[in-house]
Amino acid sequence: MTRNTDILSHENTLWTQGISAIMVMLMHFIMQIEGYPRIVNILGSIGVAAFLFISGFGLNESYKKSGLTGYWHKRIVRVIIPCWLVFLFKLPFEEQFSLSRLVHNLLFTDSELWFVDYIVRWYIIYWLARRLSPRHTTKILAGFSVAFIFAQQLMCEQAFSFFCGYIVSQHYDKVRQTSRGRIIKFTAAAFAYGTAFMLIKEIPFVRGYIGTVPFNIILLNIKLPLAVAIITSPYILPQLKRLRPISWFGKISYEIYIVHFFVLPFVTDFLSIIKYMAASTVIAAVFNRINNELKNNFTTVFTSILYIAVCYIMACKYSMRATEHFGYVSMSYAVILALVTLLFNRRKTIISRHSEAIFWSMAVIMAVAMAAVQYHFDPMQNQVDRWSAIANPLTAMFSGQFPYSAQTHLGGYASPFPVWMVFHIPFWALGNVGLSEIFTALLFVISVKAAYGSQAGIKATVLLALSLNLWYETAVRSDLISNFLLLASFINLLICKKITFSKYPLMLAAIAGLWLSTRISTAFPLFIMFFPFWLKLSAGRKVSTLLIAAAVLCLTFLPFALWDWHELFYAENNPFSLQSRQGRPADSLLLLAAAVIMALKWKGNNKMLMLFSAIMLILVPVLAYGHNMYVYGNWTDIFNSAYDITYLDASLPFCITLMAAFGACQMQAKKPSL
Repeated sequence: MTRNTDILSHENTLWTQGISAIMVMLMHFIMQIEGYPRIVNILGSIGVAAFLFISGFGLNESYKKSGLTGYWHKRIVRVIIPCWLVFLFKLPFEEQFSLSRLVHNLLFTDSELWFVDYIVRWYIIYWLARRLSPRHTTKILAGFSVAFIFAQQLMCEQAFSFFCGYIVSQHYDKVRQTSRGRIIKFTAAAFAYGTAFMLIKEIPFVRGYIGTVPFNIILLNIKLPLAVAIITSPYILPQLKRLRPISWFGKISYEIYIVHFFVLPFVTDFLSIIKYMAASTVIAAVFNRINNELKNNFTTVFTSILYIAVCYIMACKYSMRATEHFGYVSMSYAVILALVTLLFNRRKTIISRHSEAIFWSMAVIMAVAMAAVQYHFDPMQNQVDRWSAIANPLTAMFSGQFPYSAQTHLGGYASPFPVWMVFHIPFWALGNVGLSEIFTALLFVISVKAAYGSQAGIKATVLLALSLNLWYETAVRSDLISNFLLLASFINLLICKKITFSKYPLMLAAIAGLWLSTRISTAFPLFIMFFPFWLKLSAGRKVSTLLIAAAVLCLTFLPFALWDWHELFYAENNPFSLQSRQGRPADSLLLLAAAVIMALKWKGNNKMLMLFSAIMLILVPVLAYGHNMYVYGNWTDIFNSAYDITYLDASLPFCITLMAAFGACQMQAKKPSL
């Protein structure tokens, strides 16, 4: 156990990580400037050596306390997932998408962040050594350190940094008893040793061997010896720890490393270095808070990340059409969303007084703003025809013409199923089918309030209003998000009223049939919700519920089938083909398998129900589009009209419900409530 007076106390190692992060970030930024002084390279190398040393030391200290318990959970949540997020959030800024590059990044095999590749390899080696041969861990780690000498230069020059941190941990009782005077002498000797090899490296004859193993071995004798001064300095000179900002940087050091590379291409001069160091620090600080919350509230924070990602993608797609500075817009928007979600995750009570009145005021303001946005734009000028895919068929139907033969204002055809058409009749009668979006948005936030309380209702209203996706769909009078706002409201109603599938299987089966007659993809949340309880029914009830759901679905199509069978089922642009045109049979099988697994895993936990519903609704377009892009090789078309990313919006009501209701008793229910 380390004490604050120890050479490698938590306070001291935090300071070391902070100064190392600053050195690495500063070196990378200066390297972007043409003609930069080469001596700057040493800053980053020393910082990386200190990082690796502290990692090896900390990992072994953790093992001494708790063994391998939770080993991979900690590494995945703290190291791997944050890095994946950076890689994925960086994709919209790539000039050219490469699937192989993305795979290498996500698997940490020759990724864009070599340091993370390297540390992940050490995590695997350490775990295998401790797991399979704990008595020979030192020999195994030493063997791999030697093997890394023959790896690429960046890994070779750090071959023993992690191992030395491990060795110090193994003998820490002796190390902490070493006098301060001996530590100073050792630091001076190490610095002199590293400096000597650095001078040798500059000899022209030696530089002729750049890229060879002998030259890399010289580098190996520079980086860690010089890093010793960084590692021991807060112990030798405790006054350094009064520089609190450096210790604060230590808390966000990993985030600094993986975030700052994101903005490297934008650095052009020394002024931009200051600007992007500041931006990287702010983003890293927010990211660090998210990562810390991820350890404690994984489900809620992961859902928040999905919410931010869906909104961020929408911001990227449309801001890049408006300005070349879309990166600033999109990242600023993502940071704002992250700050709001952090606030909501940390505080169950946002407004303690008059919460009821505040909720209703906010809901009304949102509805008025949605109406103002919707009526500001001429629907006939919209290049999205979802509104006219409902309005025009209804106009045709009430004029005595077959509705599914009617064309939209852009020349397309209607894909909405019968129940969804019927739902829109009142809004069509009012002259604007887009009003359904305002109605369902209000119904949704009210359902959250009814099921989880006023605080949750306020959060849901804020999160929905902060979503650019809502305002886009409102402006173009799209009905897609409305469908899932209504579905989420229905699920919240079941939770609020404690209506269970076990008690009312026939009624809920009939209602499921009606839902299926709105959009095919509504099947996934319903399947996840009902399937585990359907399995517990008797054989007769199983069959009867399936027959009822199928019969209700068929009955909704019966009037149209009798009207024009051929046009409904065999026309090239019939509603069934339009709703399933993007998917392929293999995609459907994968989605079904995923739905079955999730249905069996949520086990009455309403948080998991909402999360799994959101994931499934994200997987629907991701699998379909990903498969098509793989087949046609048009990965760069994701942000043009070839692919409609608004299908991701279907997940937002479920994400928002979970985020808003975090901590509510119904959301934490241990016994199945559905």
